[in-house]
Amino acid sequence: MKAITKNLLPEEKIRELVKIHFGEDRKVTSVRELTGGFFAAVYLIGVTGEPDQMVLKVGVIPGTPLLTYERDVMPTEVACLTMLREKTTVPVPKIYACDFSKTHIKSNYFFMEVMEGSVLSEVSRKLSDKDTAQIRRELAYILTQMHSVKGPYFGYFTEEKEKQFATWKEAFYQMVGMVLEDGRRLKKKIPYDRIEHALQAHGDCLETPKVPALVDFDCHEGNIFVKQGADGWHISGIVDLERAFWGDPIGDFPTAFIFCDDIRKEKVLLETYLEKSDEIRAYTGTEVRKFLLYRMYVLTIMIAETFRFGGSVYGKLQEVFARKNLKKTLKELEKLEG
Repeated sequence: MKAITKNLLPEEKIRELVKIHFGEDRKVTSVRELTGGFFAAVYLIGVTGEPDQMVLKVGVIPGTPLLTYERDVMPTEVACLTMLREKTTVPVPKIYACDFSKTHIKSNYFFMEVMEGSVLSEVSRKLSDKDTAQIRRELAYILTQMHSVKGPYFGYFTEEKEKQFATWKEAFYQMVGMVLEDGRRLKKKIPYDRIEHALQAHGDCLETPKVPALVDFDCHEGNIFVKQGADGWHISGIVDLERAFWGDPIGDFPTAFIFCDDIRKEKVLLETYLEKSDEIRAYTGTEVRKFLLYRMYVLTIMIAETFRFGGSVYGKLQEVFARKNLKKTLKELEKLEG
């Protein structure tokens, strides 16, 4: 996918970066851009030695038009990958090298392990019901492991003390406020008043959690790798944690299943999650409202971010989808008031 956020590098520069981080002995044998993403530039690189392949992910050049929360997010991803490898068994790639100095190129970048298998979104239609159920169970367990990682504050990863919140309610209000400000700046037609009203009307359900959990907020089929084994398909990798934050575990449900308007329809996943989770043991009316609030948030982001796609067909389709579903979500929230 073409996007103004992608910092595309010439092959010679990629060879130079490999030499800087891995020495003269590691020769580049091939370079191929992985075009499936929507934000960062990503390359599959063949090299001599072991491992014989690695992935280079290149961040956005500072000054590129972005939504506020997207600025300088690559350190978040590296921090999350490191934490998950240290504290869980979630299958995330190993970091081989990273550089946030902007000395060698104008943006951040890092080299990481290649995930085995296929992207779930590319093979999901050919999976049997049994395989799909197995993957849902594994995803539920992976999410419980992510959510077992606790943070020091609520909100997006930041060193700015004023954006490190003591409560989830404060953090989520600020997060939604940021994207609404972005929407106004970009002159996007968004139902600002209805969104702000929904926040106030359902603010009581944001009193929990009391302890910040790691929330991926982008764990959809396009960021999940699966691999076929003797006993069926299994999850082999999770990637792209740059949008993660410290918050409410329920936040991972609407982004993992963006086409689902009620996570209770994903019965296998939800039942497994509630069984395995130490955080959430029941899905009550409070969780229903939380799911809708977080779905409202991600759909608002999906409308605001379409500027980066330059009027492409994909961008237009995304905006139509997001607008339609945001309207429906707000209607559901309004029904549940009081």
